[in-house]
Amino acid sequence: MKARAISRQVFGLLLVLSVTVAAGCDKIEPGEPFDCKVKTKYLLTPTLAFTIDSVSDYRCPKDVICIWGGDADLFFNIRTNLNSIDTVLSLSGTPYLFGDYSWSILEVNPLRNHDQTVEQSDYRVKVLIEKN
Repeated sequence: MKARAISRQVFGLLLVLSVTVAAGCDKIEPGEPFDCKVKTKYLLTPTLAFTIDSVSDYRCPKDVICIWGGDADLFFNIRTNLNSIDTVLSLSGTPYLFGDYSWSILEVNPLRNHDQTVEQSDYRVKVLIEKN
């Protein structure tokens, strides 16, 4: 009887891991900064995931002297249970509060030259999500 219960638990665990891997999610840990890519799904909890849909980069190019440093806006899609919310987070903005979590953008790379175009797939965004 115990062997059957253990094998059910192992099967359930394997099923959950398989679904997570099949869904293409990267698991992240709250409280630790991590790098994200555009169009990649990230899993914070089993019921909370997000994707960075796109980056709008208005920052001063690294080879230009500017009066204002500019900003970068990140268009996020956050999914919890069966709900979805689209929001914009800014590099220079205050943390975004959603549920029990605080979302902050720490870095957006690369910083382009004035004559350069950065593809969405080339952006790397350092994000910090902390539990409130």
